[in-house]
Amino acid sequence: MRKYLAITPARDEQALLPNLIACMVSQTVRPERWIVIDDGSGDATGEIIDQAAAQHPWIEAHHVPRGKPRAPGGESVLMNYLPAELWGRFDFILRLDADLTFGPEYVDHLMREFARDPKLGITGGTLFEPAGKRWREVRQPAFHVRGATKMYSRACFGAIGGLEAALGWDTIDEARAMMLGFRSRSFRHIRAFHHRPAGSAAGRWRGHLAAGRAAFYAGYSPVYMMARALKRATEPPWITSGVLLLVGYFEGYLRRRQMVDDPKLVKFVRRQQLRRLAKMDSVWR
Repeated sequence: MRKYLAITPARDEQALLPNLIACMVSQTVRPERWIVIDDGSGDATGEIIDQAAAQHPWIEAHHVPRGKPRAPGGESVLMNYLPAELWGRFDFILRLDADLTFGPEYVDHLMREFARDPKLGITGGTLFEPAGKRWREVRQPAFHVRGATKMYSRACFGAIGGLEAALGWDTIDEARAMMLGFRSRSFRHIRAFHHRPAGSAAGRWRGHLAAGRAAFYAGYSPVYMMARALKRATEPPWITSGVLLLVGYFEGYLRRRQMVDDPKLVKFVRRQQLRRLAKMDSVWR
């Protein structure tokens, strides 16, 4: 149970991708296969991937033409290279962003958690992001694994049907997994460093809107979203983040956008959210 497939999308990542490649090369447990996708880059990302593939036979390079239409969220690009007959041959599937770094035992630590818990379906490390000259831990509930670094067991990946080609995919996968009896867990003693800067204020505003839109697609409860927005309004940037979160969410109702096509999942998500608000037992704790 040590055989895994890794996959990474990369767009305009010439500055950061070499660091991730170095981390993967140094892993004590290397992937049997690492699919790295140049997702329409306009810089030297494609050349970097090709050079790495030429040096390491377990790295597989793919190139997507620039400007090719795709679904929001970007996971449709990954799933094009993850047919069931491929990932079904591996014990684990590891999805990584191109702007990460981590220690040589990162994957080994993730696998040890799977060995400890037979019900674990999704796991990942805790992310640290730049905060001036220091690194800041990105705090999150233990059940949530950030989309930048996720490892799935083969059984879980098959049960949830792979990754959703939409915003909110990294919430939907966890909710589906928990609904089907798997556990989702991130671990604070397993660390990964997310080098992508937060960006400009305009970028952060778009991020809050996107988070609201993703929550709508994932079927979040309006009551839960109101509570979440109130909490966000007490964090920098004050008030704005909570307002934009709600704008993105309720925009889905106003524009009659489509939610995830899974009524059982929406019912499960809303029930767990309301139980959490009421401080009752919930899988989201």
